[in-house]
Parts: sequence; structure tokens; C-alpha cells
Amino acid sequence: MTHSVRETGTWQHTIDVEIPVNEVEARLELVSRRIAQRVAMPGFRKGKVPIDRVRTDFASQIEQEFLESFLPEATGRAIHEAGLNPAVPPTVTNLRFTPGQPLTFEAQVDAVPVVEVKDWKGIALTRRARVIDDAAVDAVVASLREDSAVFVDLDRPAQSGDVVLMDSQRLDANGRRLTHTRNKGARIQLGAPDLMPELEAGLMGSEAGQERTIAVTYPADHRQEELAGKTVRYVVSIRKIQEKKLRDLDDTFARELFRLESVQALRERVRLNLESEEATRVRRGMEGIASEELVRRNPFEMPARLVEYMLDQVMREQTGGREVGEELRKQLDEHYRPGVERSLRREVLLAGIARQESLTVSDEEVSGDIDRMCVSDPRQASKIRARYQTAERRQALGEAIIERKAMDAVIAAAQVKEEPIAAMAGAAGER
Repeated sequence: MTHSVRETGTWQHTIDVEIPVNEVEARLELVSRRIAQRVAMPGFRKGKVPIDRVRTDFASQIEQEFLESFLPEATGRAIHEAGLNPAVPPTVTNLRFTPGQPLTFEAQVDAVPVVEVKDWKGIALTRRARVIDDAAVDAVVASLREDSAVFVDLDRPAQSGDVVLMDSQRLDANGRRLTHTRNKGARIQLGAPDLMPELEAGLMGSEAGQERTIAVTYPADHRQEELAGKTVRYVVSIRKIQEKKLRDLDDTFARELFRLESVQALRERVRLNLESEEATRVRRGMEGIASEELVRRNPFEMPARLVEYMLDQVMREQTGGREVGEELRKQLDEHYRPGVERSLRREVLLAGIARQESLTVSDEEVSGDIDRMCVSDPRQASKIRARYQTAERRQALGEAIIERKAMDAVIAAAQVKEEPIAAMAGAAGER
């Protein structure tokens, strides 16, 4: 195989490839013999058809299988020999294939941008970390008690403080039940501060086995647009009237639910988790500002095909791969394109810093990251390990680790101002 490379755009190269006749013929012969093993013809047993007859009668199939298997291989070899690093799958054009002649084609390669990152040290950052105080720990522990509450059935009409276990269904203007609005097994606590007054009044005094119709008027600023400012009627079926009982906050609670020896150990675990979550939040905030500043200080032109390719991947993921109309596609493009471009520029710049600082990752570091993922989610450990069995997955994880190291270097070299903020009172609701 011979090839030559020419630049045809920003970060784009076109490789002119020529495959000699003898290599083409050898591969055609291999494909022909493979097909010969599968076909049967009148007068011949399966796998015994003469190869010349196969070459003649199955010429189009041989050509198709040859090109489908050989072109990607030849293209990959040419790209490797040219020392290019494709950002997206290459495009093959101007294919010329005539039996008895060399095979020629052009491979358009959009390479991963390689830039020299300037002024990446000394970025001004502020570390705004909340103080994790006892009130924040108390809020989480109280939430854990709520989550572990037990519900005891009551044999009386519902009153304030009780929990109503019910099914509900919305009615249309004619009183017909709308099948797509069924909601089963909802628990409503009477007296809850955020409970709509009309719903509470409609459920007060209800008993197990009853069916009631309740009209609810939603405020104009209700979070569900389809309900905002409207009066909606529901038919509700009361399953049970219950009392919600919280478990005692004692060492037994800690042992049975969390396998910790005491409430104090539980509180310590909660505090560590809150501190870890806060550190992650603070880190992400600093990374976001650092990334924006890196992009601002280092403008460069992105490969158009790379942006379009990644944008298409994002939109496919968001739409579940289904076909969308032109108008919706335009809206999705406008919504996601800025974020895709920022993310790609960030990746290119962090890769540049990693290269300039000679940052590397070892197999042991990759394995250690996998181990940490398994420890943080033991129930998914087997799936996590299975996911990273392939060399490609481990390589991708290694690249993510190097990117993380590059961001570590940026933050370590930044001018960081410490600015503690208010304690996390009631923080459990924010997380």
C-alpha cells in the first residue's frame, strides 16, 4: 500500500491511498474461498463449487464483502502510517475499484486538535465551601428516620396527622376518567405544610374503601404547566388510613438499617458524606470557572465535523434515537451546540496541558479507579468490572484520569481565594 497526505482544512487531512493489484487479488481470492464454503449449486455439493465458477457467478457479492471488510482495514492502516489521530470516523471518497487494477480511494481524516495551551497558570478562583455543622447532620439523620418510617393501619376516619394511602385518576370536563392519569399507591399526610388545602379537605374524614371526587384549583405559578391556573377534578379511591411511626433514634436503628455500631457512628458517617458531597460541589464549581477561563485565554478553531458528530450523538441520546422533525432538530441544535463546543474545547485544552506537563496514567491507577467505583457502589461491582474488561473501555478511563490530572494541575497553579459561606442549615433538602 502507498499513500500520500495533504492538508485540506483546519485539523483536516486527506490521504490518497493506492492498494497494489497483488494485494487486492489476494484478498479477493480469500473472500471468494470463504463464500465458496457457503454456497451450493446444481451439480455440486455445498463447499465443492470450483473457485472460478464462484468468482464468476458471485462477483457482486464477492466485491461487496471485499469492500466491507477490506476498506476499513486499509483506511485504518493508512491513518496509522500517516501518524494521524482521528477525532471522528474517517470518510472514504473517490473509490476506484476495477478488477485487475490497483484499488484507490481518498480518506478524509479530521484529526484531534493539538494546541499549545498558554496562560493556564494563575487563574483566579474562589473556593466557596459551606461549613458542615451539627444542624446539617441533624437534618440528614431526621430525613433517614423519615425514610425508614413504618405505617400502621387505622380503623377510623382520617384526621389531621394521618396518612391516606390512595389511588387517584383525573376526570375530564364530562366526568370521564382519563386513563393516562392513573396514580396508584400515593401516600398523602394530612396536615403537611405543602399539601393543597382543597385536597386536604377532600380527604379529611375519609375511610378505607371509600371513593371520593375532589376538585383542586392550582395556582398560576404551579410547577406543572398543564395544571397551572386550572381547576382539576380527581376521583380518589381510599385504600387505607394509616399512622406514620418513626423509629427511635438509638443504636439499634443504626445497627439494623446501616450496619453501624451506634448513632454516633451514624452521625460521623453522615458528616463524612456531607463533607465529601460539599467538596465535590466546590470542586465542580472551580472546575467550571477554570474551564471557562482556559477557553477564553486559548481561542482556536474546532474541526467542524467533530462538533457536528458529537452534537449528533448528544441529540440521539436525548431523543432516544428516534427521528425528529426539522423544527425540533433546529431547537435541539440551538440548545445543545454551545455546551458541546465548550466541552470539546475543554477536552482539547486539558489534553494539551497533560501533554505539556508529561502527565501519564498507569495500569495500576486505572485498576485503582475501577476498585473505587466498586467500593462506592457494591451492588453494581460485578457490572462495573465487566464494563471495564475491554481495552477500549480501560483506555477511555485512562484518558479521563489524565484529564482529571490536568485539571488538578490547573487548580494547583491557580490563585485560590478561600471564602467560607454560611453553615448548611437544612442542607439535606438541597442535595
